[in-house]
Amino acid sequence: MNSRFVKAVAFCSLTLFVLLFAAGASFAAPRFIIKQAGVGSEFQPTGYALREFAEFLRERTNGNVELQLFFNSQLGGDRQICEGIQIGTIELGGVASSVLASFVPELTIFDFPYLFNTEGVALRALDGELGERLAELLLQRNFLLIGWGTNGYRHVTNNSGPIFSPDDLRGVKIRTMENPLFIDYFREIGANPTPMSFSELFTALQQGTVDAQENPITIIYPSRLYEVQRFISLTGHSYAVVPFVMSARFFNGLPQEYQDIFMEGARLFIARQRQLTRESDAGFIESMIQRGIQINELSAEQIDMFAERAAPVYEKYVDIVGRELLELALRANEI
Repeated sequence: MNSRFVKAVAFCSLTLFVLLFAAGASFAAPRFIIKQAGVGSEFQPTGYALREFAEFLRERTNGNVELQLFFNSQLGGDRQICEGIQIGTIELGGVASSVLASFVPELTIFDFPYLFNTEGVALRALDGELGERLAELLLQRNFLLIGWGTNGYRHVTNNSGPIFSPDDLRGVKIRTMENPLFIDYFREIGANPTPMSFSELFTALQQGTVDAQENPITIIYPSRLYEVQRFISLTGHSYAVVPFVMSARFFNGLPQEYQDIFMEGARLFIARQRQLTRESDAGFIESMIQRGIQINELSAEQIDMFAERAAPVYEKYVDIVGRELLELALRANEI
């Protein structure tokens, strides 16, 4: 056979292979990376649920949608995460509702003390009309709500002694979130609220800059705050809601198939996050008791003393969320 002919056939075959390979590459499924940012630890219930969510997306999309997880404020605090989602440098975040309220003021409703009588009431409100109305308001600011996560009820810790009444907090320097409503509430019950970022809290307690703080059990334990606090009083003054929000522009840019898979995974993730949070509370409390921490449960009458002192705060902030929205939230207690 003519050697020139053989070479020509070989060259054509190689060229065809290269072209077919290039064409195959051009038709390969596009890859999407979703950066999920948060201020919490990877050892909190949310961290475990997020890892399951990431695995779900990887399996269902053959690796074409990757959820990258950033914990412990690696991409900034709650406010920086919200800003990143708005401008598109971060795709997804679980942030404190009180911080997100800077962008959607109506979310301040979750900061009202003793808003929901039980966790069941809170979840019913979140999954009902109240949650739907707030999701619509979030979307107007480019925040696509993928679900209402929770951290459970917030409680007070300190080193001085058990807290059973507002008088037990009189003059106590307590760290609060940088949140005007929380600051006003603790002033109403006689405490000395000191706003401070969470990243500074452990050192502030250790050095005595503040005497007390308030957070859910699911944050107190993984953050090892029990190492610098001796008493935990179960005041349950606020139910901690954690909206998980995504850049609406990014989501709308996903293929429909991936949008469907993502939202399916999001529903599973939120259910799992809530379950782990609920289950973790009891275990974390038992572990802290074994470490010598005193846990103080309050009676219904003692809780009422704290709730009654919240009335001026309701009147001061009702116009921010709107009376209709507040009444909608309160009605959930009556169902």
